[in-house]
Amino acid sequence: MNKEMALNLYKLAFPGILALLAVGTVGFLLAFSYYPEKHVNVDIDGKCYELLDTANEKHKILRAENEINVKQMQLSMIEYSDTSLPIVFSGFKDSVDDFIKQYNIRNIISTQKVSDNPAFDKYIIKATLSKNELQKIVNDLKLSDFYPTLSVKGSIGLGPNKYINSEEGKVISEESKDFMQNGIKNIVESNVGIKLAECRNV
Repeated sequence: MNKEMALNLYKLAFPGILALLAVGTVGFLLAFSYYPEKHVNVDIDGKCYELLDTANEKHKILRAENEINVKQMQLSMIEYSDTSLPIVFSGFKDSVDDFIKQYNIRNIISTQKVSDNPAFDKYIIKATLSKNELQKIVNDLKLSDFYPTLSVKGSIGLGPNKYINSEEGKVISEESKDFMQNGIKNIVESNVGIKLAECRNV
């Protein structure tokens, strides 16, 4: 895989991970909601493709798998099981309440309503959990927590902390990038739901 291909796939499939590792997850999680895109454009070695139908579905699933992998890698970098970790998650009130009850999340730091619209009761919650408690949630994650819609459980992310240093963050970033690059290449090579497209800034 040459540098041009790697850069183009990185721009497509990996837009938020460095910010995720450096400053936390809330912005990434709000963006990571699997909007109902009908196609995705990719550029491989100067050739551009649209991922349609089956290929597009495979790409969404690949993104979900990548997100689970990133969460597992983050936790593997944290040494002590009783370490108190900042977390953030989001969802509609009833779903958030059920999630808090299911995992017995007690130390809520803040609750922020996303919109002033009283009919739109979505919230961003910040809290702390031990590594063991967060590991249980991450271990319970399934693809259905990310696709076709993002669940409260799927939205959970690790906030800024001192337990993952910059070098470890780079390792996570590179492994995640490679996972996405290889997955997208395999989707294109399958030639199912793939259409040649006009190259543009993807």
